[in-house]
Amino acid sequence: MEANPVRIVQYFDGEKQSIIPLFQRPYTWSKRNWQTLWDDIISYYDDGIDSTHFMGAVVSIPAKTVPIGVTKHLVIDGQQRLTTVAILLCALKDCCEEKKSAQILDYLVNRHYGDTGDYLKLLPTQGDREAYLEIIEGKCDPGRKSLITECHDYFKKQIMGNDASGIQIDPERILEIVKNLLQVVMINLGETDDPYLIFESLNFKGEPLSQADLVRNYILMRFRNSLGSGGEQEKIYREIWHPMEQRLGLKIEEFLWHYSIQDGQDVKKPRIYSAMKATFNICKTSNDVIEKLGEMNKDSINYSKFIDPPKESSAKIQKELTLLDKLEATICYPILLRLFRGLDNDRFEESVLTNALKYLNSFILRRAVCDEKRSALNKLFANIVSRFPEDISSIDDWIGVELSKRTRSERWPTDDEFIEAIKNKVLYKTKAGRILLENIEASIAGKEVIDLDNDRITIEHIMPQTLNDDWKRQLGDSYEEIHSRRVDTLGNLTLSGMNSELGNMQFYEKKKIYETSGIALNRGLSHYNAWTETEIIHRSESMAKIAIKIWPRYS
Repeated sequence: MEANPVRIVQYFDGEKQSIIPLFQRPYTWSKRNWQTLWDDIISYYDDGIDSTHFMGAVVSIPAKTVPIGVTKHLVIDGQQRLTTVAILLCALKDCCEEKKSAQILDYLVNRHYGDTGDYLKLLPTQGDREAYLEIIEGKCDPGRKSLITECHDYFKKQIMGNDASGIQIDPERILEIVKNLLQVVMINLGETDDPYLIFESLNFKGEPLSQADLVRNYILMRFRNSLGSGGEQEKIYREIWHPMEQRLGLKIEEFLWHYSIQDGQDVKKPRIYSAMKATFNICKTSNDVIEKLGEMNKDSINYSKFIDPPKESSAKIQKELTLLDKLEATICYPILLRLFRGLDNDRFEESVLTNALKYLNSFILRRAVCDEKRSALNKLFANIVSRFPEDISSIDDWIGVELSKRTRSERWPTDDEFIEAIKNKVLYKTKAGRILLENIEASIAGKEVIDLDNDRITIEHIMPQTLNDDWKRQLGDSYEEIHSRRVDTLGNLTLSGMNSELGNMQFYEKKKIYETSGIALNRGLSHYNAWTETEIIHRSESMAKIAIKIWPRYS
């Protein structure tokens, strides 16, 4: 290993190429970083260029290439610094006169290698290459959202602005500062050093990598480095990993976590990388890795349905996934991964999967209504997924039995417990309360169901939250106790798009509006002549009878 102080512009001198490996994350520096660099540069603008400005270290390793083309190095650490300086050079190229602009272009490209993989002197990761090439060629897509183009625009704006004295900045003077003052320690590793081990050890400084970044990097390093289009590493990234990233977005780390525990392992979120590394260490050949990645890719397609249920083509399965999503039941996603894989492998029918999802929904919703703590489910679901049977056509029955035999803090509330909670628990401002109202409405509305996923449709208190004198008289001498007991229970709640208009109206006034409502729950209120504790309890019991049919308990 060699370590020497050098001007950073030397990375852009001569015919060479610095490659940002695919296992590196994309460009991540933001305005805060750009402004720091610009402030450092502008501080030398009036003071001369006799000193130097240290920017840190750049770690690289020779890339194994064929004996033609330019010399190549993989940038293991320092890509953010190098990329930012390259973007600044692009901005200076755009702001300088033609002759100087042509000289700056020589820092950015190998002119004799146009239209080849050796053209760019800095080759960013796959996701950044198009944006980077566009700013070099001056053909930026105005619709592209990229930190590369944002950085370029930032530096152009600064260069075209004024100095502290209000005089327009001279871009050629900025270029001289960049060329002569910006310095790094150049660390060259030997050809026998493992670039990923070095990279992994450097992850404790600079911009921290996410667990998903580390997993991606480790997997890609199982393949040969991609030095141009069509390389093995790039092919795996383009055909398998990148589609998963696009499919899942910011949820990819959650997916990797649930993927790593679907076989019953007890993996904490900060240990995702270690768990996935152990999983892929079992793969002895690149073909084994590809096979494992193919399985993961299929699971990611199913996972995308968990987080975005409309992607599911089956209406019945989509309905259950939507309910799980509203319940924020991510805790059971490892079980769902196993269930959907079983369906994909024709181990059971679609109806079996639907039933299994119904039981999971019933279990979680009933517990939420009965105010049972969700934390008690961590061990329960881990236990279930660890004993998940591979070859069983009646997996719905198996899950039903597993859930129904639990006791105490892990129990599946009975019909009586569910009914009692619906009658007496405070359900206003709970996810479970809204879900109960929406699904009971859908059950009684028949085919004419209105869109309840609408911000205009809110939860309405039939007996209002604040009692006026008329309501106090209607409720009688015990109005305070009645109001306290019943105002936020399900029997006193409905759905309406006219919440503000209804307000504190007397029941007989509200009833006239309810009678013509498009919501079946409201039309049902027209059968009541008054609204006291008796009517609230009666309505809650009626709603509970519907709820136990929608969310049955396995028996």
